[in-house]
Amino acid sequence: MSARRRHVRGRGFTLVELMVALSGGLFLSMVVFTLARDSNRFYQQQTRLANATLSGIVGFDRLRADIARAGFLTTPNIMADPHVCTQPTAQSPARLQVLRSLWLTVPTAAVSTTLEANGIRPMTLDLAGAYTSSDEFPIRTVSTNGTVTSVFLQVNTGPMARLGYSPTATLDQQNTLLSSVFGVNRILRLVDKSGSQHYGVIQSVTGGDQPVITLLDATQALTFRAAGGTCGLKGLEVGATANVVNLIRYEVRSVSADADYAPLFNADAGTVGPFDNDRTELVRVERDADGTPIAGTLELVAEYAVDFQLSFTAWNNGVLTTIAPDNTNFATYFPTSETSPANVQWLRALRARLSVRSREADRGSDVDTSLSGLYRIGLGPSGTAPFARVRTFQADIALHNHGRTQWQ
Repeated sequence: MSARRRHVRGRGFTLVELMVALSGGLFLSMVVFTLARDSNRFYQQQTRLANATLSGIVGFDRLRADIARAGFLTTPNIMADPHVCTQPTAQSPARLQVLRSLWLTVPTAAVSTTLEANGIRPMTLDLAGAYTSSDEFPIRTVSTNGTVTSVFLQVNTGPMARLGYSPTATLDQQNTLLSSVFGVNRILRLVDKSGSQHYGVIQSVTGGDQPVITLLDATQALTFRAAGGTCGLKGLEVGATANVVNLIRYEVRSVSADADYAPLFNADAGTVGPFDNDRTELVRVERDADGTPIAGTLELVAEYAVDFQLSFTAWNNGVLTTIAPDNTNFATYFPTSETSPANVQWLRALRARLSVRSREADRGSDVDTSLSGLYRIGLGPSGTAPFARVRTFQADIALHNHGRTQWQ
């Protein structure tokens, strides 16, 4: 029996063997843990980059659609359009005086500390067109009473049916429905029976059996034709059409001060990263006839947007020319002052370029600076490390509503 016990004990592990096995197992566990941690970090980085890319694609598609609609049911340039019957006066709202289908602005002030440190100055794009409705609403009559101009809409028409207007609805429901298109302080375009255009600013809208749009002071709005004249509304103008003109602005800026987007900067919820304090987004906002942003219309189109650049192709005396912001001819179409003469109606296409970054910096060095384009952006002081990857989207967008405009 004693020999058998000694034989059994001889098959066990020695202390040295146990120490080696434990050390090896601990080392292997550390390697597996490190690989799992790095894999998880890499996965999170790629997920954030994929989210930034997807957000940029969705936002860029929205931008492309809005640019393509610029000038829809409005004038390309109210200051030069021969089809506009009455030009706005100095007393007209600011945006009506210089109403144009689009306007590009090269900013002179920094958008954010980070973008300025990287030498990036995103452009601003203003668009005008019928964005809330694609319909032209037939009118029943236009009348004036002192300084009040009233545009009465026909009820039993296709545009009103598509809007969902019902004579049996309550007055509040009718007012809400009409206001969703013909909002207060938005620009109204009226095309009379002769094809001439007239512009005014909406003061109020009222539903009922005879829905009516009331305009601001008649001296700033529509003109009636004098005896022997060739310009102005004539008679009741039954069947003339009216539509709203929306003013849309795209720009890259921070939304940290906007209460609607406070959750993006809520540190308690763990949503704020180390480089979120100076983040910027591509936003879309509608403005009224005075140029004031309309409450509730601010939209975040693309998160972590860092650059927005535009160039254009213009038609001039039968020649198509592509012009960038640094071209000396840029001011011919977009002078520093919007009240200066411009030739926006000659534009035929825009080239838009939008760049968005990943939320987290994941590189310690920049790419070769001799390469053209924006591939990384420095999030550290003075645009230094760490660097975040950048995705850029670009498209040439035809301005279909400018296609037949050839007047000087």
